[in-house]
Amino acid sequence: MSFELPKFTPPDFSQDFLLNAPDCKIEEVIKDGVTHKDYHALSIYPEYFKIKGKWVIANESRMDSVAIITTDDDIDVVEFRNLKVGDKVVVGRTEDGSEGIYMYTRGFATDDVDVDTFAFRSGRSRETAFSRDYDELYEIMKYEKEHDGKIVWVLGPSIALDDKSRAAFASLVENGYAQAVLSGNNLATYDLEKGMFKTVSGQEVFESHENSHYNYIATINEARRAGSIEELINSGKVKDGILKACVENDVPVVLAGSIRDRYTLPNVYDNVYESQNAMRKHTRKATMLICLSTVLHTIAAGNMTPSYTVKDGIVRPVYIYSIDIQEFSVNKLSDRGTLEVKTLVTNVQDFIINVAEGLIK
Repeated sequence: MSFELPKFTPPDFSQDFLLNAPDCKIEEVIKDGVTHKDYHALSIYPEYFKIKGKWVIANESRMDSVAIITTDDDIDVVEFRNLKVGDKVVVGRTEDGSEGIYMYTRGFATDDVDVDTFAFRSGRSRETAFSRDYDELYEIMKYEKEHDGKIVWVLGPSIALDDKSRAAFASLVENGYAQAVLSGNNLATYDLEKGMFKTVSGQEVFESHENSHYNYIATINEARRAGSIEELINSGKVKDGILKACVENDVPVVLAGSIRDRYTLPNVYDNVYESQNAMRKHTRKATMLICLSTVLHTIAAGNMTPSYTVKDGIVRPVYIYSIDIQEFSVNKLSDRGTLEVKTLVTNVQDFIINVAEGLIK
C-alpha cells in the first residue's frame, strides 16, 4: 500500500457567481470580546473571503470562531473572547459567495465512486474489521513523519494503566510519531506514578485495597516539590513512561485541568481559556489528530481542528481519528460537528500496542 496525500483542487474563481461576488463586509469591534450581531462563524471546511477583489483562504481555521481582516488584507481566525476593539470582523450568514464568503467542501473530492474522499463518514462499529484501517493508519503516519507533518495525540488516562501500552506510546514518541500530546491531570499522574512507584493509585494490580490513593498524591507532591514535571523527570526518579519520553524528546505536553481534579501537577492548566489557548497552538498546525479514550478532551481538540491545513502554501487534509471501546464515545466527536473523523471501536491499550508494532520494526 503506497500512500499519497490527496491533492486539493481549489474553486474555479472564474465562475460568474464568484467572479461577480462582492467583497466581504466587515464591522469593527467596539467592545473587547463582543462582535457584531451579524458575525460570520467559521466551520471545519476551507472558507474563502473576498478582499479587494481577491479571494483569500482562512489558513488556520477553527469551528465557531470569527474571521478578521488584517492590515495586509489577509485573514486571521480569532476566538470570540480574544476579539479586541478595532478588529475588523467579517459579517454575513451566507456561504455561497453572495456576501463575499464562500465555504468550499469539494477540494478533496474524487470522481471515482469506489474511492472514499478524505471525509471519513462511513459508520464504524464493533462488528467492523479494522485490518484495513490499521494499514491505512500506518501509511498516513509514515507519510507524516517523512514529510515533516505534525501528529497530535489526545490521550485519556486508561493508556497509562498498562506497562505495555505506556512502553508502546513511549516508543512512538522516541521514533518521531508524536509532535504534541494533549491530555489531563490523571493521565500524567498515573504515568508518573507508574514510573516512580510501579503502581496506579497505589495499586499494583487492578483491585482496591486500603490507602490505595496515597501514591497518587505522593506523585503530585514530588512533582510540586521538584517545581515541574520536567524537573521531576530530570531528577531520575521517574524510570520510564509517556511523559519521560516526551520530555527527553522535546515533545510538548499540554495538560488541561478538570473540575473533578482534587489535586494537580504543577504543569496543569486550571483555567479553561488558558487550556484552550495552549491546545490551540498545536491543533492549528496539526496534520493528524489521534484521540484515545477521552470524550471531553477529544471533543475539545476535535472542534478546534479543521478538516484542512495550509502547509508550505498547499492546502491539505487533516486526518482525525477517534478510538474508544464504546461506539457512543467515538461518535460523540462527529455529533459535535467534526465530520472528518475515522473511528475505531477497540481497547486503546491494544490499539497503541498494535500501532507501535506496525510502525516500529
